[in-house]
Amino acid sequence: MSLQLMKERIKHSGSSAREEMIIDGQNLLKEELEHDSSYSPTMYFWNPVLECDDRPAKLRIHSRKYSSLNGNYQQFLTTHDNPVKIGEYVHDTKDDTYWLIYNSFNVNDIHYEGKMIQCNYLLKWQLLNGDIVKRWANIVTASKYDDGENGNSTIVLSSNNYTILIGYCEEGFELEGKRVFIDMKLVNPTKVFKITRSDDVLYNSGSMGSLLSFIGDKVEFNTGKDNQELRICDYIDPSSSLPSTPPVLDETTDLTAMISGNTNLRNSYKRTYTVEFTDKNGNVVNWEDVDFKWSVVADFDITQNVYENKIDLYVDDDSLIGESFLLSVNTDTTTLTQIKITITE
Repeated sequence: MSLQLMKERIKHSGSSAREEMIIDGQNLLKEELEHDSSYSPTMYFWNPVLECDDRPAKLRIHSRKYSSLNGNYQQFLTTHDNPVKIGEYVHDTKDDTYWLIYNSFNVNDIHYEGKMIQCNYLLKWQLLNGDIVKRWANIVTASKYDDGENGNSTIVLSSNNYTILIGYCEEGFELEGKRVFIDMKLVNPTKVFKITRSDDVLYNSGSMGSLLSFIGDKVEFNTGKDNQELRICDYIDPSSSLPSTPPVLDETTDLTAMISGNTNLRNSYKRTYTVEFTDKNGNVVNWEDVDFKWSVVADFDITQNVYENKIDLYVDDDSLIGESFLLSVNTDTTTLTQIKITITE
């Protein structure tokens, strides 16, 4: 064997015996994954923002069981080039069920395996900006947890409390303190729960993903504030907060703009950025009265969705972790404000 040929073989099969074994294991699983009887061709990763199937999940499923902790659950296994992160959703089109990735492990750089739990309720809530959010949730009894309320004036029965798990999302941070419907009745639901405790640390696994955990305490249905048709508690009609006659902006008014949003864009997670305007006296200026546009300056592709005074940014590329780009708000003649955003794990 020539020296050049030996170098080429080492390049393709690993620089050590262990690396060669790992590569052999990866290739063997790739070739045999779909030939196993436990392979599930009906499962797809679910995009909760777009509410549609994203891509084939390519999972082997086994050990389907029930537990009082998470309800129905099952184990999964997939190839190393198909990483599955905690907090992701999987849709099984065979029986139209939705599953939440509960834990996931990289096993010796050969494959990923872990546990997924079945979602049993589509949770809905309204954000401060009026948008309505929907997320599939795993809801079970919270008999082993406290309800998060302080004081000793009220005794709360544990049978009226739920623990709620959803995939990590920025919108989930607005759930704490809100009242939500948790009722399987299709018409005129009346069972309402208040989110009395949230936890974004307990299920945090760093680069492997995260879950958001909440405790829901049963409260009374409010006929005046709770919209049964939309299944939204304390519903506020966004149009009711808009002025009937928007003020006309003086073209000579000096404008100041500020972008609100996290300057770290987490890879594979959408973030929303909002711009607010004020005049030279510090008075708030309605964004509808400003002729502005968003601008993203980057050397790579970033998925963008512009609406109202907001922009959604999304990146799904591990190779871009650590890279930065600029987000600005401009008029025809000047840049009103600009921030630097870094892509993180």
